[in-house]
Amino acid sequence: MPRERGIQRPAPEAWSIDLPDAGSTWGTYISESRWSEDGSRIFVSRTVDPRVWPLLDAARPDIGALLVVAGVLAIIIGVARIVRRPRIAGRSYCRRCNHDLNAMPGERPSSPRCPECGLPLDGRGVTAGRGRGLRMARVGVPALVTVGCGVALFLTSIAPPQSRRLNSAWPVAAASAVPNWPWWRRSTIDEPERVKLRIDVIRVDADGLRLESSAILAASAQQWVARADGTAIACVECSPDTEWVPRVAWFDTVGDRGGSVDLAPAHAGFPAICGWSPDDREIVALVQFTGSMFSTRDDGTAIVDTAVMAIDPATGTVRTVGHGRGRAIGTAGPPAAWQNGPTVAALGTDPRVRAVTVAAEQTNQGVALRELTVIGDADVRVIPLAGEFAEDSWGIRRAWLTTDDRVGVEFTSSSFNSDDELHGYSVRFIDLATGAVSGAPSSMTTKGHAGAQRLSPDGSRRVGVKFDRSASGKLSRLGIVVTTVDPAGGGAERAAP
Repeated sequence: MPRERGIQRPAPEAWSIDLPDAGSTWGTYISESRWSEDGSRIFVSRTVDPRVWPLLDAARPDIGALLVVAGVLAIIIGVARIVRRPRIAGRSYCRRCNHDLNAMPGERPSSPRCPECGLPLDGRGVTAGRGRGLRMARVGVPALVTVGCGVALFLTSIAPPQSRRLNSAWPVAAASAVPNWPWWRRSTIDEPERVKLRIDVIRVDADGLRLESSAILAASAQQWVARADGTAIACVECSPDTEWVPRVAWFDTVGDRGGSVDLAPAHAGFPAICGWSPDDREIVALVQFTGSMFSTRDDGTAIVDTAVMAIDPATGTVRTVGHGRGRAIGTAGPPAAWQNGPTVAALGTDPRVRAVTVAAEQTNQGVALRELTVIGDADVRVIPLAGEFAEDSWGIRRAWLTTDDRVGVEFTSSSFNSDDELHGYSVRFIDLATGAVSGAPSSMTTKGHAGAQRLSPDGSRRVGVKFDRSASGKLSRLGIVVTTVDPAGGGAERAAP
């Protein structure tokens, strides 16, 4: 398939492009693909290991320990040799048996061989005697440097001591082979933050596909949202990488620039990305503040103070639009043990509806909608919901306000398409006045439906996945295929990878 300036030009009914660094992909290959709302870009996300030499990086604790052992052995052996083989500065000695050849400095021994061991006394058979201090320094300094490098490499590769837990520990090789290894020391290379989320932005032109940009996000940023025209991506981070500071990060897909801003102090609460403002200028996020003194409802669940925030990527400013209500389940204690449920927010332009929050609960059947909070300039209204849920959903992806006074909520589904292994989505709409919940109509072509079927917003194209494995089973090729939808058959025909 010919290429021109990074664009692959197949037949018009089937376009395809290979994604870079296929071998670094983890898990289920491509986690998901999304169209921008204007159909100009495709976002492909996948979990990757961005390290150049992951196996060498995984062995850092072992290498550090070996350096320490090697340095200590060098010191022990060197000191033992110096003590057992004393020498006097200025005299010559046999290199093999340390016999004093009794020769003057700079003069060759009178005998061609050592009278003790018979070693030929050529250029390398004779060694000059040096003082004990100098001999100790020649052995000790390199050995101590080796020990120091090993200690530093080991300590920077090992997490702080912690309780026993069943996960990868140091040494990596021994941990995989010895089931009862003491798990109190685990390598930092086994932290989830070592794995990242990669998002490739594919530009859809009139004559093909091209890779426009790529972003590497933290592994904790699995939930992300794109601007309607696809020119920016936003996500939240809250992990050891940020020292548990709730943070919003964004990436400009055209200018290849990005930034981030903190939403609250460390350990203050849990952030969530919710979408973009109606004019696409601000990122919408929320923070569910933690604490042991939660108010409780009649059903025993806790009310979580939830701040709705708007972030301007152009200036990095954060403004709090209002406070809604989240939902937590658990016990008041003591000790208190609460688990926050999924919550999402959306911004409005009407003084009566500046923002809304939707609190939900994770159930065995999916995410159930429990409470709607409408935040206005004059009041805050709380509307209980009947527990409508999206089957097989495991989270909420985003929310937005519609022109007919409803809030749309898009769920992330745990179901996969058997052909291309991509996540699906489902959408529910909530009436802001009554709290009535309805599903998305099958003819919907606005936000939400395109992601559910991986169809372009106009319904004319569909995204699929192609991949090849090497003989060792490692992923050697990964890409996407864009095919046209057959209006008569209601589906799309996939091009051969």
